[in-house]
Amino acid sequence: MNRKNILIVDRDKDFMRELKEGLAPFAGSYQTAFAASVAKAHEILNRFTVHLVLANVQLSGESGIDLLLHIRRWHTETHVILYSGGLTEELKRSAYHSGAAAVIEHPFRIEELLRLLTRIFARESGSAFFDSVHLADLLQLIGMGHHSADVVVSSPADQLRGIIRIRKGNLIEAEAAEKRGVEAVAEMLSWACPTIRTCRAASGLTSAGKSAPLHDVLMQAVARLDENRHSLRRS
Repeated sequence: MNRKNILIVDRDKDFMRELKEGLAPFAGSYQTAFAASVAKAHEILNRFTVHLVLANVQLSGESGIDLLLHIRRWHTETHVILYSGGLTEELKRSAYHSGAAAVIEHPFRIEELLRLLTRIFARESGSAFFDSVHLADLLQLIGMGHHSADVVVSSPADQLRGIIRIRKGNLIEAEAAEKRGVEAVAEMLSWACPTIRTCRAASGLTSAGKSAPLHDVLMQAVARLDENRHSLRRS
């Protein structure tokens, strides 16, 4: 992978310094620049090639969503990751609908960011390695394209298996670990390093009026997963 230029946009100087130090050992892969305002971010984007923008949703004068919309209009090849404390399902939905590559909770670990960068740039380069594909990313792409597919997810180490049936971008059914629907999708999203396989959609399967847009189900599952993680931290 050629070295990628990353623009980090945040008004918190201490946090930007922390990110700079955390990414320093990976200078051969990522070159970083920083902006404390949307105006400065626009200036850098207009003058230099920026492969990815990492931005706080809460920015001086404008929001990260405003910056995202500007980038999607004028810098279509630039990926955008947004982060915020206290993420809501509505905010995540708005960000993904506006074209964000990812939306993550703040604060986050540098390891989490590095894994995310690897996945995003691996997709860009056409990598076919399964370890660079995240289940949530795959479901998002299927939903956005209104595709039909059966997605088989398994975790051999834990002897777990699940299936997600999608028709024209809508979730028809999902089942894993004796859970169904949103709960099953959240369960599969929680599996570490699962094996993911897509199959041609089986014919004759109907929704009986219970289908739901895959993107909405995914957002609910991510929110449910976040709730579970927060509950574990409090216990």
